[in-house]
Amino acid sequence: MSGFALGIVLVAALFHAGWNYLAKKSRKKMAFIWWFLLIASIGYLPMFMYYWPQMAITATGWACIVATGVLHALYFWFMGGAYERGDLSLVYPLSRGSGPLLVPVLAIIFLQEQLSLTGGVGIALIVLGIYIIHLKSITLESFFEPLRAMRGSASLWALCTGGTIAGYSLVDKVGVGLVHPPVYIYLMFVISLLLLSPYVLLKQRADVNREWQVNRGPILIDGFLVLFTYMMILFAFQLSKVSYVVAAREVSIVFSALLGIVWLKEAYAAQKIAGSVLIAIGVVFIGLSQ
Repeated sequence: MSGFALGIVLVAALFHAGWNYLAKKSRKKMAFIWWFLLIASIGYLPMFMYYWPQMAITATGWACIVATGVLHALYFWFMGGAYERGDLSLVYPLSRGSGPLLVPVLAIIFLQEQLSLTGGVGIALIVLGIYIIHLKSITLESFFEPLRAMRGSASLWALCTGGTIAGYSLVDKVGVGLVHPPVYIYLMFVISLLLLSPYVLLKQRADVNREWQVNRGPILIDGFLVLFTYMMILFAFQLSKVSYVVAAREVSIVFSALLGIVWLKEAYAAQKIAGSVLIAIGVVFIGLSQ
């Protein structure tokens, strides 16, 4: 993976940690998500209008746009549902870890990507680090706790979130080769917003109004960050293998963990540091891979 591509991914990971931190603090997750999708769709409209006249999108390009819009709507839906149903320490390692675990397998099957031994080791270290960083203690019993809890609804929603991450990553790897990223990502977010709007506006109208009143500032910040962050990842997809990009971007968990330890004085510092070290080493391995 080139140093330039890795640099893009690392900066995007920092921004990703930031907007997820704000989303996790929101009152009603789906209402908050709906708002920042709306703000992103409005705020980035001038960018879209600038690039749109220059585009001639093929049928395959449109298929990728629609597919990723649907998958991202499902991603936001499952992510919100998982956080509503389960603890962060259970949901996050399953959702974020299952994505990088699935993508290499699917990329080899559908995109004919060939991973080097160094890259494969890096991905494995990142997945293991994601898992460890969210354990309650570094013991054998604690290590298997999330697996024993997989029968619960929160775990199922988290695994579905990871599945959508794997799905849209593969689609987007193909899509950004056919459609310029600013146009591609804007249409993707608009489709996601339109698909989520009926449920949110009909079932959570009171929550929508209240969320804006309470979290207007974080919504505006996330409205900028969420689209800008993933646009950086789309550019990275053009430069490197999807398996490496998806795994390396999980360094955002390191940023989140360090933020929690230093700033918020969160517990479980030992396992967060251990998991962060594994993720960092994994990113180094990916940076050295071909």
